[in-house]
Amino acid sequence: MKNAVVIFIIFFCAVAAAAQKKPAVKKPAPANKPLVSKAVPTPTPPDPAVEKARLDEALTFVAPTEKVSALKKFIADFPNSSEKPRAVEALVVAYAASGDQKLLSNEPDEGIVFFKLAAAETPKPVPTRLFTEVVSKFPANLYYRGQREAAIAITAVIEQKAEGNSAQLLVLASFYLGIENGDEAKRLAQAAAVVDPGSVAAYQILGVAHRLNFDLEESAKAYEKALELDPESSAAKRSLAEMKRALGRSDEAAALYREVLTKYPNDIPANTGLILSLFDGEKKAEAETELARSLELGPKNWNLLAGTAYWYAAHGQGEKAVELAQKAVDLEPRYIWSHIALARGFMGQNKPVDAERVLIKARQYGNFPTLEYEIASARLMSGFYREAVEELQKSFTIKNGIVQTNLGGRISQEEKTFTDLIADERRASIFEPFAAEDAETAAKLKLLLDLSQKLSTATPNEADVTAVADEFVKGGDKMKIHRQLYAAAALLQKQIAVTTAAGFVKTAIGNSDGGLEVAAPAAAVMANELYESRTLAFARNEMIVVPDVPRQTLSAILRGRIEELMGWALYQQNNYPEAIIRLRRAISVLPDKSAWWRSSVWRLGIALEADGKDKEALENYIRSYKIDKPDVGRYFTVENLYRKINGSTDGLEAQIGPNPLPVFAAKPIEPDVKAEETVAPKTVPSETKAETVEPKTDPATILETTSGSKNQAAEISKIETSKDRVAEAVIKPEPSPIQEMPKTEISNGAVTDTIKKQEPVRSNAAEAGSKTETDTKQITPVQKPEILENNKTVNQAAGPEINSEKKPKELFEPIIITIPNSSKPKKEPAADSAEPKTMPVDESISTGAARPRVIAGQEIRSDVPAVCSISTSQENISIVNGGGSVGILIGIDNEAVIKDVSATSSSPKDIEITPGPEIAGVSTYRFYIVKSISTAQGVYQVVFEAPCGKKEILVSVR
Repeated sequence: MKNAVVIFIIFFCAVAAAAQKKPAVKKPAPANKPLVSKAVPTPTPPDPAVEKARLDEALTFVAPTEKVSALKKFIADFPNSSEKPRAVEALVVAYAASGDQKLLSNEPDEGIVFFKLAAAETPKPVPTRLFTEVVSKFPANLYYRGQREAAIAITAVIEQKAEGNSAQLLVLASFYLGIENGDEAKRLAQAAAVVDPGSVAAYQILGVAHRLNFDLEESAKAYEKALELDPESSAAKRSLAEMKRALGRSDEAAALYREVLTKYPNDIPANTGLILSLFDGEKKAEAETELARSLELGPKNWNLLAGTAYWYAAHGQGEKAVELAQKAVDLEPRYIWSHIALARGFMGQNKPVDAERVLIKARQYGNFPTLEYEIASARLMSGFYREAVEELQKSFTIKNGIVQTNLGGRISQEEKTFTDLIADERRASIFEPFAAEDAETAAKLKLLLDLSQKLSTATPNEADVTAVADEFVKGGDKMKIHRQLYAAAALLQKQIAVTTAAGFVKTAIGNSDGGLEVAAPAAAVMANELYESRTLAFARNEMIVVPDVPRQTLSAILRGRIEELMGWALYQQNNYPEAIIRLRRAISVLPDKSAWWRSSVWRLGIALEADGKDKEALENYIRSYKIDKPDVGRYFTVENLYRKINGSTDGLEAQIGPNPLPVFAAKPIEPDVKAEETVAPKTVPSETKAETVEPKTDPATILETTSGSKNQAAEISKIETSKDRVAEAVIKPEPSPIQEMPKTEISNGAVTDTIKKQEPVRSNAAEAGSKTETDTKQITPVQKPEILENNKTVNQAAGPEINSEKKPKELFEPIIITIPNSSKPKKEPAADSAEPKTMPVDESISTGAARPRVIAGQEIRSDVPAVCSISTSQENISIVNGGGSVGILIGIDNEAVIKDVSATSSSPKDIEITPGPEIAGVSTYRFYIVKSISTAQGVYQVVFEAPCGKKEILVSVR
């Protein structure tokens, strides 16, 4: 039994094993499922012909915006097309054309967007043709159309696309040279040199960039490297020679120029440089021989004429300098250094007024510190001290005896002297190592600027001011008396160092005759009274010609000014009786009814009032006011004293005319209840500026007379006169075409050196090709006030009709010269139409570019800023301490800036100035409250200032 069970088990296992060895039978797949997976359709091979046809169709659109849409659709539809690169390039061009179209349509924001899209779509690396003909022009196209921030931003984007391409980086560097951004140009040139260490062009541009930054030694090193890479490069030799000249190495420069001329005998820049190097090396005979030969072959070489003229001016040969510089100006009036050389020639001939006229004319072509310094030098020599210091203040400051400026308007520089400070502008521009000036003039200008700065502080230090003033007036020259009177007037105006001022005036007594033996006696004597007229004329792009006044009249004016200043000094020393004597003496000497006479009469009134002689003071106030222009401040002074004496203002209008501010005539300003009187205090001096007594709108009224002394009348009768205002004549030179000089462009600034053909946009002056003559072409009389019946004169600019006695006649008739404007509309380049920016290594590097100067995103403008006149209802006020206050009315002849008038106190902790409410219906006047907020007593200053002018009043706290 047991065996049977075992046999059964064995049999069962065998059957199971056999069953496992049978092949597995596959079950049939369900009928609804395929036996294999579904096949993917094979893509249709691209058809290059179809893609090309589609792209060609997109390119047929004329309108840039339509073309943009079509190209974007093509790129989206065919992202992997072999035609895509061409489509992308076309899209960049279309975006640029759209941007250009928007700019021309005066839609700059939309235009900028398109240019940004164009820069973003530009492929990297940029194809050479696309970069050269299109992309490289974006920065200039935007920049010279006023979109400067956008231009710089897009240049940064393009730079990323040009990374690793030396030639393209250098084109961008050239753009930065064109806008006088030497740092960026230097950075890109250095990057290009890293990419291509053998690039001569990279070191050429690097040399220009260093020169643009006034780093002449580094510039010379860059040019030496360029010459090392290409010993045959004539451009590198010339550029290096220019730096050698500028650094005073004239012999080395001459050797380099000779090498160039050996290979290229007709190379004009090299020949010009050689001649100037010979002059610099004191080889005058050889230089003059070469000069004559060169001018015979090329008489229109204004670069050579200007450079030689400056050398003659620097070596004391004014006549020769004027001769050559005038020829250079006639050939190319836009080259500023020709004007500077001409002006220096005139100064060498003791003709500073002529020099100033030349320099003012040059300012229309550009501006930089050297030009402002030259103008100040001519004015110092003429005696226009106030105008000289104002010109210097535009670009120069002094701190701790060091003079500071921004060379070229860009590069901060400081030195001990003016001569050293601006030397690099001259060396970098005309490569001249010698300055055409003298150390004494530079020193006086520094002292003049320093004196002005010290006096303009809130609390001038008397010891410091006195020390500088003493140095300024020091000297044994004929102009000393004029410096003494200027310094005395400045000190008295600020009521500081009065004893010193009196000493200056006292020393001047008896030296008036010597003061007339100067280069420009009329200018020096009448500088104060000509100031406002000249300032207004400059603001209108005109210039007043200083008239020729008889010596006897000038002597009377000078002696009268001395007496007036002495009287005013005595007044500030509270010596009223002596002050009155001096002021009466001044009135007896000065030409009757002249501006100086009126000033002395007014000051006599102040002194008499301070001495308690109110009736006599009023008489003198009226004498001065009724023949002067209407003035709100002075009218209120007269009105207050008239009311004090007579109890009312009845009859005042019949004597001096109506209130210049009619809306307030019936409601005079009343002082605060804590203040006693608002008239000039007896112990507080009032500086009445003589230079502001002339009509605001008539820049010619300077000197008037009716009878005067017999001697003066005899002189005056010889001069043509007019009844109320001096007749004016506007001289308008007519432009005439000039011929473009080949291969050379013009420097409008201190240094604007560029590579040939790299200036993207020509300037207004260059586009116009205009030349300005200095000769008189057309004389147009300026409208004068009408003379009405009953001795009434209407001056529409001056105010209401005024009753007055018979108007005096003029002593002379100044002439107004209109300074021509050279600007013409620019020709705007299309985004795809300018020529390629190339870098010809062997071509001459020009000495500048005829375009508007631009630095760090700002155009250097030569326009004279707007001028306005601020008037006050009172020039001297008196309040009690600890809360006393008074209202004062401020007027300005420019309603656009009344809101910008600011009021500052010389001591804010003691005097508070707060504006009152606006006056309904009156846009040119505003009330201010002047209040004492401490118990301190004394005399303080309050300055009301607008962007175009300022006015100062004195506040006496008792």
